[in-house]
Amino acid sequence: MTGLNPRLARIKSVLICPRCAGELAFGPAATCGRCGAIYPIRDGRIYFTEVPASTDSLDRLKGRLKRRLGRYYYRIGVTIFAPTYPFNYRRWVRRHVNPETQVVVDVGCGNHRIDGDVIGLDLVDYEAVDIVCDLRTLPFRPNSVDAFVSRGLLEHVPDPAKVVADFARCTRPGGMGLHLIPFLFPFHASPHDFHRYTHKGLQLLFADWAIVDQTNPTGPVTLGLIATIELLSVLLTLGSERLRPYAYLLLCGLLFPLKFLDAPFVNRQSLLTLAPTIATVVRKRTGTAPA
Repeated sequence: MTGLNPRLARIKSVLICPRCAGELAFGPAATCGRCGAIYPIRDGRIYFTEVPASTDSLDRLKGRLKRRLGRYYYRIGVTIFAPTYPFNYRRWVRRHVNPETQVVVDVGCGNHRIDGDVIGLDLVDYEAVDIVCDLRTLPFRPNSVDAFVSRGLLEHVPDPAKVVADFARCTRPGGMGLHLIPFLFPFHASPHDFHRYTHKGLQLLFADWAIVDQTNPTGPVTLGLIATIELLSVLLTLGSERLRPYAYLLLCGLLFPLKFLDAPFVNRQSLLTLAPTIATVVRKRTGTAPA
């Protein structure tokens, strides 16, 4: 009995030591046969790193809500009350890959398990997380993963190009990447926020991949709504960092119905230049050697 949950037990042969790429032996913990590193297994998930503390007030509040509400944070809080037009992440993923038969990893999954067969990976051990690790050292064999998917992740890492290169190292030739990344979107630390990308910028970021599709899952109404809520939350609290998160959530609860006016404007190539977020689908070119 490995102690791993069924999702991890199914893919344990593709897991390696993130420090030295050595083989892992599974028991009450995962032990590297090369460097001797020991990685705890608790509640079915494996910890390749310690969980950091959050330093952003809004992120801390969201973290508390995620832990308290569990899956309902996304099902109700994000899908209904968030100021962004709703996006069916699971349907988008399953349109391109089959998690039942393929190794699909949701990177930065938070407390949202999009599918019972998708592996959840995050730096924080939320309920939906299977692998706790640092993105700078992904614990997968070269050419072993069928797809990496992410939502609102790459803007939070200091060096997205390195993360994308590591995705390429771990993805099999012909494997997929499905990434939802902000363009015209306010600052949101979780725990940090560094980057924004146009659709052309994303084509450069994924220059070594084949671009399959790019579209805008949110449109100009979402853009106006999130900007309005950000501005009002600052004005109403006189810029107080302590009170601003609560004002932000209150305004989301009051104004969220407006986001549904975005329906005519989503998934239109002509509106990529006004997109708060851009959904990009890429495929790893065959013949690409791992770094």
